[in-house]
Amino acid sequence: MRRQMDLLAGTRFTVASYGPAAAFSAWLLRSFGASVAHTTALDPEGLGAFLGDGATAESSPPLDAAANLTFVTDVPFSAGNRARLSELAETRRVIWITPWGCNNEWSDRPSSDLALYAASGWMSAFGDPAREPLAPPVAQGQFIAGLCAAFAALEHNARSGEGPTPGLVDVSVLESLVATLIYDPVTYQFTGAIRQRFGNRFAAAHPLLATLQCKDGFVGLHSALHGMWVSLADLVGHPELVSDPRFATLLERMGHIEPLDRDYLLPWLAERTRWEAYHELQGRRIPSSAHPDMAEVLASPQLAAREFWRTARTPSGRNLKVPGPPARIRAEAGPAPNAGRTDGPWRPGALRVADLSMGWAGPMVTLNLAAMGADVIKIESHNHFDWWRGSRPPGDGEGQGLHERSTVFNTANRGKRGITLDLATDRGREVARDLIASADVLVENYGAGVIEKMGLTYDVLSDLNPRLIMLRQPGFGADGPESNYVVFGNTIEGMSGLSSLLGYEDGPPTMLSNACGDPVSGLGGTLAVLAALAGRERDGKGRLIECAQLEGFIPLVSESLIEYQRTGVVPPRRGDRRLGHTPSGAYHAGDDRWVVIDVVDDSAWASFANEIGESWATDPALATEPVRFSRRADLDGHIASWLSAVGAETALATCEDAGVAASLVLNESEVLGLEPLLANEFWQGMERDLVGFYLFPTIAYSMDGARPLPPCPAPFLGQHTDEVLEAMGFDARARAELAETGITGRLLVPAQ
Repeated sequence: MRRQMDLLAGTRFTVASYGPAAAFSAWLLRSFGASVAHTTALDPEGLGAFLGDGATAESSPPLDAAANLTFVTDVPFSAGNRARLSELAETRRVIWITPWGCNNEWSDRPSSDLALYAASGWMSAFGDPAREPLAPPVAQGQFIAGLCAAFAALEHNARSGEGPTPGLVDVSVLESLVATLIYDPVTYQFTGAIRQRFGNRFAAAHPLLATLQCKDGFVGLHSALHGMWVSLADLVGHPELVSDPRFATLLERMGHIEPLDRDYLLPWLAERTRWEAYHELQGRRIPSSAHPDMAEVLASPQLAAREFWRTARTPSGRNLKVPGPPARIRAEAGPAPNAGRTDGPWRPGALRVADLSMGWAGPMVTLNLAAMGADVIKIESHNHFDWWRGSRPPGDGEGQGLHERSTVFNTANRGKRGITLDLATDRGREVARDLIASADVLVENYGAGVIEKMGLTYDVLSDLNPRLIMLRQPGFGADGPESNYVVFGNTIEGMSGLSSLLGYEDGPPTMLSNACGDPVSGLGGTLAVLAALAGRERDGKGRLIECAQLEGFIPLVSESLIEYQRTGVVPPRRGDRRLGHTPSGAYHAGDDRWVVIDVVDDSAWASFANEIGESWATDPALATEPVRFSRRADLDGHIASWLSAVGAETALATCEDAGVAASLVLNESEVLGLEPLLANEFWQGMERDLVGFYLFPTIAYSMDGARPLPPCPAPFLGQHTDEVLEAMGFDARARAELAETGITGRLLVPAQ
């Protein structure tokens, strides 16, 4: 039986939730051991049974909290609510989750999940290029904002001895979504190219990130790295493909997707079921997903072995399987005093974070901590550096220091110093242990078994440093039948069941355009570290915290898991249609311009129809949603014709006047100039040698206008090795010896 987490024991919060965002914050804080006085408007027979566990149900939760208690709410924006929350914020921290932010000209704009996806850039590169862009089917954006709000409630724990300061914290769902794009707005500044929709592929530049047909459905293939391509070619019985000129390089594979699928991948998959292909691929350490539906997720042998599920009982007596806590304490050390430490290589007074992570999930944790004031030292090898340095825009020429030009690496690793150590050597591991011995936090997200081979396990490190907080982010967890399987963010999407919900009503499952499993894991890992630091402040104990990426993501599909259990029907793919919202969808506005319109209820339809003023819209028979749903094809045709006649700008203005949520589907270049992001100073301008000045996304919250910001650009490979080693006591001769023996090193970047 899993132990109850008590990291936040003794801390108290008040939450008034009107939707999933604040309710998810309450659930997260409670999962880590906090006492949460939660009042919720969620349906106790539906999502409220999960997120409202222990809450009081009220249709209009009160905006009130005891003095000095952090208060979290997602009450709808209004001038009156703003005045009330500003008053409360004079004596306590108030965290207000709103769609567009609470202090800009869009604050009172009509909103819905669909409109927010469109405005944030989540839709423009998702779907078939010949069809309308797609959006996720449920409220992922609100859950992500809830995560951001939860760690905004705990961010003071990154500064030892401080409590939460009073003030109004602005958490925007829009910003939460933009912050979890795969940094397309930054890449656009580098390349000038707009990312296109690519159907069953993640992107044109990733031919082996694909949704492909097999014997009984579809599987997700996520073979992003060269070694995985070598293994895949061998697995499908054609090892010669690695040297075939058509497929030898990534660029060549991009140009020969059709024969790669037709002649090699699809014939192999056609002989296997989803689950057979999944296990065979994972057996070769090739990330993949069987794309389970909601019924299969609930029956997962891996989640069952991990005792993941909890039971929620509704007022009517129905038992629902719901997600368990997003993290677990795997080990503890100490207590040990926080005394007698010298600064060594660390910035005086700062939280000390050693970063062994790669890609996105782990580096997002350390990026967030750096923005909160931590001193982060990233450890790479010059022989095996962070693979996101190699994830770069196509078209970049040879000999230009490509490992320093990656837009994704340079975004996710701001605020950090960087050193190189070859951890494949005894001496490199010894130096790493010496550094970690004086750290507060260690973050790693290596594949299963790697940290054990390095001898950098928690039992070894906690003997040296019993106050160490170590965060591990395995894909499926450290135990269970699939614990050794490997993942990328796309894999987590697929195995959570989300991919089974994504796609056109008449089409196959597909994947999001932003590998959402990674940033969600990064946000959840940030929250876990902050909670563990709060626990250490209370009891002096270090801890090994495990955040299995799949388990942290499954709450984002909880609406669909509950829908299945209530109806007995596996939720289908619905394209851009929202359940109970008719009309809702993306409507063509010429070229590749699309407008989403989302009529959330009958009242909104009445206002919308009145603003349009045409006979088809004002037909009294359309007053109720069931009738509109039954006539949705005709209704969509009328709206498309009306939009074509009046134009996108007039249509958007009409929707706003009617109180109907709507937005253009914005691409990454348009997101860069979006008014609420500019007004909230969401973008951070920063200069980095070799690549120049760029606008970067920030953490999706600000307090009284101030925003946590990383203090410096991403490090060059090995940029701070000498500085850190010297501060650790290595003299010039010792440092030279480490370089001469290949323990440390740098890759030269040509002069410009």
